[in-house]
This record gives sequence, C-alpha cells and structure tokens, in this order.
Amino acid sequence: MILDRLLNATAAVASPPPGSVNVRVGQVVKGPGGAWVPCATEVAGGVYYSGLFQVGPGQRQVCASDRALPCADQALSRAIELASFAAA
Repeated sequence: MILDRLLNATAAVASPPPGSVNVRVGQVVKGPGGAWVPCATEVAGGVYYSGLFQVGPGQRQVCASDRALPCADQALSRAIELASFAAA
C-alpha cells in the first residue's frame, strides 16, 4: 500500500510552473534517501502544489502536480509526507 502511494506520487512529479512561488517551507526531512525540504508552492490565485527539493549541489525543486490544493497548509502537509517517502 505504501509502495503504491509512493510510486503514484513520483509519477506525477514535475518542475514547478513558471512564476510559481514557495509560500511555506517545512523542516528538512533526513533519511537513507537523502535530505529533502518540503514546501508549498503557490501556482496562481489560491492554487497550491506540494513541492520538494533535495538538499545538495545541483539539486532542483519538483512539485507534485497531480493534485492542486486550495490551501498552503494542506500543500505543505502533503509535501512533508512526500519528503518522508523520498527520504526513506
């Protein structure tokens, strides 16, 4: 079940849309899969995506573009969950 959720989440990961802005940033989540910073990214007019970026040189941010959320706090909560999966 957890593996299915992780695979579904990674299938819908993309670069943040142009002009999007990180409006909430969470604590670094560390594990064998690396260190990941969860964030809520505002796309436009009250639409938010959950985002992650891996700590380290040459890393970039990605967004879970499969689900637009109406609240930055919801997007950050989901991003924290995704960061936990990525770090595991």
